[in-house]
Order: sequence, then C-alpha cells, then structure tokens
Amino acid sequence: DSAAVLSLLRNPPAPTIALAMGEKGVITRLLAAKYGGFLTFAALSPGQASAPGQPSIQSLKSLYNFHGQTADTKVFGIIGRPVSHSRSPLIHNTAFQHVGFDGVYVPLLV
Repeated sequence: DSAAVLSLLRNPPAPTIALAMGEKGVITRLLAAKYGGFLTFAALSPGQASAPGQPSIQSLKSLYNFHGQTADTKVFGIIGRPVSHSRSPLIHNTAFQHVGFDGVYVPLLV
C-alpha cells in the first residue's frame, strides 16, 4: 500500500502531497522528500501528533534527514511487527550522517 502511495509522487503534473495514515503509513511520511513530495505533515513535538502515524518535526529533520533526502538516497530498514520500538533507525541513521553516507534507515511494519 505504501509503495502505491509513494509512486504517486513520481513525476506528478503539479506539486503533490501523498501520504498514508497510521503506523503502516509512517514510511510514506519519512520518505516523502526522497520521492519528490511537496511536503509532509509532522507533529510539533513527540506525542503531540494530530493524526495517526505522524512523526515529530524533530525526528524528520534530524533522525531521518528529511531535507537532505534526494532521489539518490538509499533506503534501508528494519522489518517487523511491532517495529516502532526499535532503536535501529537511531543507530543506523546516526552512523550514516556521521560518515556522510546518503542513506536513510526506516522502520517497516509488516
């Protein structure tokens, strides 16, 4: 489902916002910039989401390097159910940014 939503962002006729809701839709918010999304929605602070699946602005900017993502950004992730508790994105994204690697590590709910 998320792949179909993200595919809407490839070569749109106008600036486009495409996202999915809930924990399954988090990936569409985290990778919107990579796929050319005009913007995404995020919570002002952790625990203050106005819709299910909203990451915080802080995590989008620092942990997932939202503004640094491009079409060339490599995507890696941890797959699981549940997966939101995993520290893997923190560990890997910190390392990617430290060595200047153009990649993002995301949680993938299955």
